[in-house]
Amino acid sequence: MSSHPSEARRSFLTRLVLAGAGLIGAGVAGLAGAVVTPRTKEAARRWRPAASMFDLPPKGPFVATLTERHADGWHETRKETVVFIDKLGEDYQALSATCTHLGCRVAWDAVGDHYKCPCHGGIFNRAGDVVSGPPPTGLHKIPVRLNPETADIEVEI
Repeated sequence: MSSHPSEARRSFLTRLVLAGAGLIGAGVAGLAGAVVTPRTKEAARRWRPAASMFDLPPKGPFVATLTERHADGWHETRKETVVFIDKLGEDYQALSATCTHLGCRVAWDAVGDHYKCPCHGGIFNRAGDVVSGPPPTGLHKIPVRLNPETADIEVEI
């Protein structure tokens, strides 16, 4: 008994549709895997040069903006971290410029000799402690060191 041409055609189309469905399923599974797979851990903290010790003004802190590039597959972002670097006596201090209340960027007020948050009026002293306003805690202290070989002040972020 010989097969009819329409049955062979039907069998071919069935295999073609099943192969197409398999390819589409594999593509969807690959996309779902990319979405569900957890992101890699953030890079470990590392020491980064923020300023030269000769850049520090005689009174008040130096504002350093550190930019980091983050590549996540084909997507690239840049993260800026603003840090206040100050010399208190013989030691250096680095403070985050992010208010602990709602994350606004604080600014140094040279006249008042304090940091001030423009959003809700939080005031921090030169050491970063809360003086008044709604912030629950002081500015975050960032580890800082002086590199004796380069005279760079480095912060750990």
